[in-house]
Amino acid sequence: MANSSESSAPTPRRRMSDRGRVALIIAAVVLVGLLLSARMLAGFYVDYLWHQSVDRTDVFWGVLWSKVTLFAMFGGAFIALAVVNLIIADRLAPTAFSANTHPVVERFHEFFGHRLKLLRIAVAVVLGLLFAIPTMARWQDWEMFRNSKSFGISDPRFGNDVGFYMFKLPFVTFVVDWLFIALVFIIILVILTHVLSGGIVLQPPRPKLRRATKAHIAVLLTLLALVKAGDYWLTRYELTTANRGAVRGITYAVDNAQLPAVLLLAMIAVLTGALYLTTLKTDRWRPAVVASALWALVALIGGIIYPAAVQSLVVKPNQTEKEAKYIAWNIEATRHALGIDNVEVREVDYGALTRSEVSANVAALQDVRLWRPDAKTAVRFRTDDGASDTTVLDVDVDRYEVDGRVQQVLVGARELDLDQVGNRSWQGLHLINTHGCGLVTAPASQVNADDKPAYRTDIVDVTQPELYFSPSLSGYSIVNTSVDERACNGREDVTYEGDAGVRLNSVFRRLAFALDELDYNLIGSSAIDDNSRLLSIRDVRERVKTVAPFLTLDGDPYPVVIDGTVVWVIDGYTTSNRYPFGEPADTSQLAGGSGLGGNFNYVRNSVKATVNAYDGSITLYAMDSAEPDPVLEVWRSAFPDLFTPASEMPDTLREHLRYPEELFRVQTTAYSKYRLDAADFFARRGAWSVSLAPREQPTKNAVSTSATTDTTNTSEDTAVQTDFASDSDAARFVPYYTMFHAEGSDEATFAMFRPFSPFSASDQRKELVAYMVADSDPGNYGQLIAYVLPAGSLPDGPFTVGAAMDADGQVSREATLLDSAGSTVEYGDLQMLPVGDGLLWMRPFYVESQEAGQRTVKYVIVEYNGDVGLGSSFAEALAVIFPGFSTPVGDVVNEDTGTPSTPSDNATPEELLQQAEQLFDDADAALKDGDWATYGEKITAARELVKQALDMLNG
Repeated sequence: MANSSESSAPTPRRRMSDRGRVALIIAAVVLVGLLLSARMLAGFYVDYLWHQSVDRTDVFWGVLWSKVTLFAMFGGAFIALAVVNLIIADRLAPTAFSANTHPVVERFHEFFGHRLKLLRIAVAVVLGLLFAIPTMARWQDWEMFRNSKSFGISDPRFGNDVGFYMFKLPFVTFVVDWLFIALVFIIILVILTHVLSGGIVLQPPRPKLRRATKAHIAVLLTLLALVKAGDYWLTRYELTTANRGAVRGITYAVDNAQLPAVLLLAMIAVLTGALYLTTLKTDRWRPAVVASALWALVALIGGIIYPAAVQSLVVKPNQTEKEAKYIAWNIEATRHALGIDNVEVREVDYGALTRSEVSANVAALQDVRLWRPDAKTAVRFRTDDGASDTTVLDVDVDRYEVDGRVQQVLVGARELDLDQVGNRSWQGLHLINTHGCGLVTAPASQVNADDKPAYRTDIVDVTQPELYFSPSLSGYSIVNTSVDERACNGREDVTYEGDAGVRLNSVFRRLAFALDELDYNLIGSSAIDDNSRLLSIRDVRERVKTVAPFLTLDGDPYPVVIDGTVVWVIDGYTTSNRYPFGEPADTSQLAGGSGLGGNFNYVRNSVKATVNAYDGSITLYAMDSAEPDPVLEVWRSAFPDLFTPASEMPDTLREHLRYPEELFRVQTTAYSKYRLDAADFFARRGAWSVSLAPREQPTKNAVSTSATTDTTNTSEDTAVQTDFASDSDAARFVPYYTMFHAEGSDEATFAMFRPFSPFSASDQRKELVAYMVADSDPGNYGQLIAYVLPAGSLPDGPFTVGAAMDADGQVSREATLLDSAGSTVEYGDLQMLPVGDGLLWMRPFYVESQEAGQRTVKYVIVEYNGDVGLGSSFAEALAVIFPGFSTPVGDVVNEDTGTPSTPSDNATPEELLQQAEQLFDDADAALKDGDWATYGEKITAARELVKQALDMLNG
């Protein structure tokens, strides 16, 4: 029994020893480290393969070499400085410790003993690595420094070429700042070393330093002071881009107070360094310490207090005369830096317009745009297209020849929508659904009989509809697998014949991609063979950014058809915030999602990038042949094979280039202020503002335009301001593309338009004082023209015109009726139409059903000289203002003119409202004739129809 009891007793669980636990932890850490290292190496290899697939290994190795060079330069410099000083500290150490040596120092030497030399080297290397790693992020500054170019323009204060400030100064300043911080750390390291070696004895009341130790520290402090003196010298040049006064750059207070103070600080820094150096012979530290205190005092008084006092006591009471020279410098620099120094100015005047003149200029009327290229129109395109696995996320405006003439066309790409595909398996997301399908196009100036876009398939000839690369695509896809890809409509099957992506022709490559994507299926899938290709970085903007990381990219890529294939065009900008005396660009008027945000005061649209939607090939066209861009020249020197000359761009692409809206917004905002000379600039006499944006939704209980417009001041000049006044935060007119008909020209040009109004601090002035047009046609691409109206009698501006349209009785009534029926009313783009000697304004009247959420063009509104016309078509609206006008303008295709006069038994709510609308019109006509009886009958009948429509909607 005893034996049985003993045999059945539980065996005690063996506990892992402390050594075993430590070994397990170490093994786990090593395993995690190996996995992380493996993924990093895999990512590096995948990155190389991607650059190889787009034939851009020159960028891969060029960027890598720049980073390695900086890492080696700065890391080597820090390690050398640290090692040399640690060796000196060791040589200067006493041979024996004093009696009052701190116990910690003794234990330190007991522990490390003969390993101290290795410890010094290890500390120097570790710190060197930590100081070198951040410098790799400055590779662009390094490339600009070593490839710097001349602008051929000298700054007005120091006489240096602008290229010095743009390309050399940033890197030199970084080196000096890095060296200062490195010396501070080395001084701390040296002091700690002297403490541990006995050169500094920590004893009360104060530490005891050997003379040799003090000499070592004095030399380092001298170097630190000299480096700071160099920093002060560079600060003089840095002030050309500082914000210290009325404008950016050097101003009166900076020039006459801060610059002398900076020079004084530089001299004090040199003197202080010299005094530290004299301690090697005299061992007297008091003069150097006093000089350091004086240095700090001068920095406070001369660098901050004195310039502020000059600004308040000298400049502010006489700001106009004191700042005039510096404002002139700022104006000249800003104009050139933002590309608004060559704006052509033309004077125009508009007068009366007759029906015959309108009929004679029908070509200008045919080019109006009824559809706004925004998200709601994209929804319209997407819904009408009806595809379940592709989506139209954006609609762009381009121009193509339609029916024998070049006109505006809306173009939407059917991009792959992985959120909507039915097959959500790994194969469905990566092997089957791999691409979008072609384009949806419609003339921008036409609607069909259902008030929808007049879609056409004969505008562009897309023979290669598969879109493997587009702006919204993320993740990866694999083509040429044993699984059939989804085919576009009208095509039986898809066999990818391009050379995009990386061939997965080895297990090693598949393993690298699997580690990089953390996706085991890339190894385990039997559908992948040696001919399969992995397509990654499918977002076209990201593709361009990867091969040209120094470019700022526009936020709106647009598709163009070249030889039957869709090609995405992306505007590339060279930007900088280092242009001397240039004012930072005002980006407050950029739309959300813009790529041109951030802080910059120099910009050029020097690159047109294209990405082939089928094979992913990237081409960067250098567009600076007319006006060389030194910033682009720097990058052409750094990467000689990256850019293609503009002369090699095919004409089929050049014909579809657009002047970028984002750049135009920035330039028009700047031009409204910087077109003035220095005297008027300060007071903003004759200044402009970008016109206020008209309302996009109808106003409840609209009031007359006189209530919203200040007509007491008809002069263009505003009152003199005592200081700089800025534009209000009110929404500004959104520029738009149009087929612009210049005065005296028989041909239309594809251009961008934006109007200006006289500046007033509270936006009281709303007249039209000028407008700017940016030409996009190949012969005059990039030409900026400002059309200026005579100041004596300015016509209404877009805000006033929009208010007049909104306040019109018929427009207001239609909006109220549709709103009460559950629909949403919205106004389209307000477009200005110079016709003959007069000026017309037009905007579409959109209706959106709350149930369907789809936009239609219900009416067109026209305004001329205060008169407003509403019609179901553009021609009909024109006939309201110009009775008898009957010239077709082609805005409605397949128009159904039949309108029932009495309600049918199965009439829809919309039909009832249309009949009510006609009755209200008849009532208005009767009222004008004084026929009160007919007026009452029509009003009663109309209200009954509205009631019936509401009853039907409410069930």
